[in-house]
Amino acid sequence: MKTNNSVSIIMPVYNAEQFLHTSVASVTNQTYQNIELILVNDGSTDDSEAICNQYASADKRIKVISQKNSGPAAARNTGVRHASGEFVFFLDADDLIDNQAIEKMVQCYEIYQPDLVMSNFCKQESTGNVIDQIVTFHPDENPFTGDIQFLSRENILSFIRHFLKYPSNHLISYCWARLYKLSLIKENKITANENMRLFEDYVFNLEYLKHTDKIVFINEPLYTYVMYSNHVTASMAIVMGDSLLHDVNIFRIKTKEIFQHADIVAMPRIEQEIGHALLHYVIIFFIRSCRQLTSCNRNIIGNEINTIIHAPILRDLLRHYRPNKGNSRVIPLLMKLKFLHLLMFACQRKAYKRYGKPDPVTQ
Repeated sequence: MKTNNSVSIIMPVYNAEQFLHTSVASVTNQTYQNIELILVNDGSTDDSEAICNQYASADKRIKVISQKNSGPAAARNTGVRHASGEFVFFLDADDLIDNQAIEKMVQCYEIYQPDLVMSNFCKQESTGNVIDQIVTFHPDENPFTGDIQFLSRENILSFIRHFLKYPSNHLISYCWARLYKLSLIKENKITANENMRLFEDYVFNLEYLKHTDKIVFINEPLYTYVMYSNHVTASMAIVMGDSLLHDVNIFRIKTKEIFQHADIVAMPRIEQEIGHALLHYVIIFFIRSCRQLTSCNRNIIGNEINTIIHAPILRDLLRHYRPNKGNSRVIPLLMKLKFLHLLMFACQRKAYKRYGKPDPVTQ
């Protein structure tokens, strides 16, 4: 199918010299040629900027924008401001896309004219093992096994509620693997929240979905989320109490907003689902932080966790939490009782069981 729709692929780049060649090649080798690749160098201190400039010199479709380090949300906003395509596609610098990804997604848009085209993705572990993702769109329904799924406004709200009930279903909480309409983003002044560090992708999607009446989902892993060995260490950053509470509050507010015109009878259940999802994430952040416990940082981590468990909002989250199968029931109880040291011990044990002990070199 021939089409003139252009796509701006936006890639935040921060100290990504070891990944850039693979990631950029997955873009330049696309079967769909009407693209531009915007590399936003976010204050890299390695050779990322030089590599980006080399690519831009060799391919006129590539442009480089450099800025001081401001985080991925700010880099994406910069990319959007400089985008000239009809569509925006976000790609992380350490991931890659199928060489037919953009073509298939644009063709899907041409056929069905949705507000958003979304594809499935897969995870590639550092061992090379590839894990396909199971997608479910409605609470308590079986996983989707078809090729194409259409989501109306009502279906979109159900999809969000499924995520809230089962937060490990990540499809709604990432910005990549989808075609956004640039006109919709600009007309509604949608931006990534640069003051968030934990849920900025999810909140960006909620803002976009407020103006979305139809989604088409392609059940094919057109995006590969690559889990390099340093991913684990990076994702285990020590949780900062004030930052987490700030982001939790925004998550809560923005999720309520998208349901404000929904059936009022469902609102109490939605409140419970929001609280459940948020406590699920708080527990994950506690577990990941406690994996890093050493004699040197124990007080620092303890103080941050203590700030969170004494926050008034946590009482509401605990009231709504219902552990899913395989989730700890001890950790939320210790949070409720504010038994800090036992909580940290339980989280550390859970972390070692789930992620393994950290390399002493990284501690």
